[in-house]
Amino acid sequence: MNTNNAVSRLRIRRRSRPFRSLLVAVAGALVLSAAFVPKANANCDLIVYFNFEDQAPPPSSPPPFNPGFDGVADVVPQNPGGGIQNSTLTMNGYNTTDFGTGPALAIAGTNRAPGDTDQTNNSALVMNRTSMNNGAFLQFNVNTINLQDLSLSFAVDNNGNGFNSAQLSYSSTGAPGTFTNVGSAITITTSANAIVSTGTFNIPLADQSATGVFRLTFSGGQSNGNNRETAIDNIQLGATVVPEPATVLGGLFGLCGLCWHQRRRLIRFARLPRLRRT
Repeated sequence: MNTNNAVSRLRIRRRSRPFRSLLVAVAGALVLSAAFVPKANANCDLIVYFNFEDQAPPPSSPPPFNPGFDGVADVVPQNPGGGIQNSTLTMNGYNTTDFGTGPALAIAGTNRAPGDTDQTNNSALVMNRTSMNNGAFLQFNVNTINLQDLSLSFAVDNNGNGFNSAQLSYSSTGAPGTFTNVGSAITITTSANAIVSTGTFNIPLADQSATGVFRLTFSGGQSNGNNRETAIDNIQLGATVVPEPATVLGGLFGLCGLCWHQRRRLIRFARLPRLRRT
């Protein structure tokens, strides 16, 4: 056996170890960084979801609804199709005898969240005597920190002279006088079952808050009747959740630490002399 060739092969094996270590270090760094860097095409999460199902069924004869409605958000894991935040929906400025739980929309499942386990789908929020209750609003709390590309949608069944407009507004605290409109008002078409949406919007970074509150204010009602005028169902607030800055910073520190741990091997690899020909 040629001694020089054996020594050369031994040197190659020894010098290849830093290279393998370098590959391991780089692979680990890439995996770590991928875990903390948000993807541009991240899926939209269901943040808050109200389906109005956890309430006594509406009566089969007049009046067309039960007083009150299910204002507690459905969340996972209690409902696999629920949102990721707890919230409470309240009606404000509406005569308490003019709204309540009524029959669901004619199009079963309209705007229902995928995985929603409330299969009955027999209840909706019904609003009557709309002319006497213009300016009334639904309100619910949301932690808007680290949310981007938000959108609000709901199903609506509008008959007679029900509301024809709904304006979304937002406040970082919910205090009176602090609400600002979000985009243009939503148009509610008469005599149609449909899904309406605000479209995508963002809350300015300075206004993102753990105590954020959204309002949906209704207007344009022209009826004083007690018939089924405006019914809405399955309110969804969706958004993309981005990592907290502290989480991203922690990931970067972890990446730097990994590189620092491998610094000697990286230096040795960078300074490898050429193999001598034998």
